[in-house]
Amino acid sequence: MFALDAIHGTRVAYSQSRSKRPHKPKNCLFCPGAEHLTPPATLVLPGAKNWRVRCFPNKFPVVESPNGFHEVIVETAGHDAWEDFPESQLALVFQAYQNRFRALLENKNAKYVLLFKNFGDKSGASIDHEHAQILSFPFIPKLVQSELHAGPSTFKKMLKQPAVLESEHFKAVCPPVSRFPWETWILSNDENLRFEDMNEKQGLEFMLVLREIIRKIKTLSWDYTVAFHVAPKNKKLWFHVEVLPRKAVWGGVELGAGVIVNFKKPRDALRDLRSA
Repeated sequence: MFALDAIHGTRVAYSQSRSKRPHKPKNCLFCPGAEHLTPPATLVLPGAKNWRVRCFPNKFPVVESPNGFHEVIVETAGHDAWEDFPESQLALVFQAYQNRFRALLENKNAKYVLLFKNFGDKSGASIDHEHAQILSFPFIPKLVQSELHAGPSTFKKMLKQPAVLESEHFKAVCPPVSRFPWETWILSNDENLRFEDMNEKQGLEFMLVLREIIRKIKTLSWDYTVAFHVAPKNKKLWFHVEVLPRKAVWGGVELGAGVIVNFKKPRDALRDLRSA
């Protein structure tokens, strides 16, 4: 269930099952042979035999039906690192991302779908095996509302920032006001591009940019979060993905005053990332 904090304007999700999550179990729950330990798959690629990507409902969900759905996307059958995925694996992972995004967005109660990935202890990841998560909300989160309010002009200004790297359709930049050391945003050059409508070529191009950004960031900060910022249902939002290194731990200043302390200025972060 969700409760609205009327003072701070934020929503709180109460989920007792989250406290039961296994933390780095001795026998990996996401490896082939452990399928019986997870809920039945919602998508398996390229097929059930010798699968390389597997999706299933989260056994310890943040949100449950009818309020929403929460799934896990196991991004590889082995314990290879995301930044080492070959193009063929990236293509399958993107296919899974897009498939589950569309499926969750189709639910009549879904107002917003969040796709994200945590890696490392400081990000909140409890299992080392590379995986992402996707969940739907029956409302548009406050953070996304603020981006809708900012409008396209804000993202056009963001695209004018110096590039960490860029491709034909995407540009990775350090935001001019960053919350995390080496924070990097990957933006589409086209404000009308929607994640769910990207074709295979665009999807692979995006994934190659993301792979390189993750490779760079892991040389600077082992722990990170990737958050996909996509348009809510029946809304328009500039597609972008935020890669958030979790080097620093938020403390009293951040939690007590809402003021974020960042030890790395964006221009210094850009220099570090370019040379990484």
